[in-house]
Amino acid sequence: MPEHRAHLRGVRPPRPRVVIAGGGVAAIETLLALRHIVGEQLAVTLVAPERSFVNRPSSVAGPFGLGGPAPIDLEALARDQGAELAQGALGAVDRERRVVVLDDGAELSYDLLVVAIGAVPEPGVAGAVTFSGPGQIADVTALLDAVEQRGARRLVFAVPGGVTWSLPVYELAMMTAADLRARGATSVTLGIATPEPEPLQLFGEAAGAAMREMLDARGISLWTRTRPLELRGGLLHVEPGPPLRADAVISVPKLAGPAIAGLPSDSGGFIPVDAHGRVAERVYAAGDATAFPVKQGGLATQQADAVAEAVAADLDLVPDPAPFRPVLRGLLLTGGAPLYLRAELTGGAKPTARTLRGQVSGRALWWPPGKVAGRYLAPYLGTARPVELGTEPLRDRASAAGASPAAERDEAYQLALLLAEEDAKVGDYRQALHALDAAAALAGGVLPDEWVASRERWQRELAPQG
Repeated sequence: MPEHRAHLRGVRPPRPRVVIAGGGVAAIETLLALRHIVGEQLAVTLVAPERSFVNRPSSVAGPFGLGGPAPIDLEALARDQGAELAQGALGAVDRERRVVVLDDGAELSYDLLVVAIGAVPEPGVAGAVTFSGPGQIADVTALLDAVEQRGARRLVFAVPGGVTWSLPVYELAMMTAADLRARGATSVTLGIATPEPEPLQLFGEAAGAAMREMLDARGISLWTRTRPLELRGGLLHVEPGPPLRADAVISVPKLAGPAIAGLPSDSGGFIPVDAHGRVAERVYAAGDATAFPVKQGGLATQQADAVAEAVAADLDLVPDPAPFRPVLRGLLLTGGAPLYLRAELTGGAKPTARTLRGQVSGRALWWPPGKVAGRYLAPYLGTARPVELGTEPLRDRASAAGASPAAERDEAYQLALLLAEEDAKVGDYRQALHALDAAAALAGGVLPDEWVASRERWQRELAPQG
């Protein structure tokens, strides 16, 4: 009633307040998507500890003298999108009062909250150089210089156990091979150790075959079904099997969940969400902070798009929000011409009948062809200007594999189950259980009996033997 009287007096009623916590890919995609979907019908506050957005996936080229996109000022971006920027990190959420508490004790109220703060990188292989982004460019550059000066002759690139997005490791290895060849350091031996049964397993058989061919052409050894543990005394200790000779190891990090006070989390600190990114009443989450097992920028933007629609639907601004439907897109830097990879689920309606169908091409499979394939973020990064995004969002350039409407509604759930099964096949039962928990969250907490039995069996595998 008060809002109605304000309208009669010509005073605009207050707009619902949406707080987006985070300054990375998922947070910015959520902001751009909301702006596209509902215009200025919402008051949006972006809460981020950073002052600028750095395109982390492109930073993998930094050690090789290849500059990535310039950072984008978050205050300018927020202003372009009609939002406010609040400096600070999310510390806790008081759902009863609908308040977020920042790390300095400041509080912000919300009508709806989107948590997109990412995950916490941790070393995955003891003794290795862990490449997490721009902050480690100097470390990798120094290691390459040491190799050139004969300080290290055997270099291994490692995918830690539990890491589902392995593409940066292959990029680092292949660009290192090209860089060392250009330096004349031809006696260095390079190799990749990964728990995957095949390289770039997520993208299917064609990607694995192409990757093996490219590694062979560059003289890079490959050890699959091999979990790197620790570099010690000139040896990379792995499981299973004997150690590998290595003077230095470059690894990507393992990720830990943010474990935000006031929000549910799984055993790894990640936030369980349903197919629309819903955590609890009026609280959503997207990106690496969620329990979805694959942590990758493109998937984070797809989660963010689903969340933006769900937020708008929660406020009765749009009908029938679409769920998260994962499509994997990866732009692989090779030290030469890039390779474009895409994969999505195909097959029947049952999870056990579905597989990942991959595509590999030397030509762009989506447009704009950036490292972060976000529906709204990709064109924004392509211009770095306040453009009207509604005219040209990201689109696939080749027809995607078809699926029935019923199957499309739960593809995130089915992909999580498929990943759980694949992790269990290679003996990574801990990661399999994480993926299974993510599937349960997507399905509203209920799993078919066969998957309940799988969970019990995998838990027994992890239990100490008495």
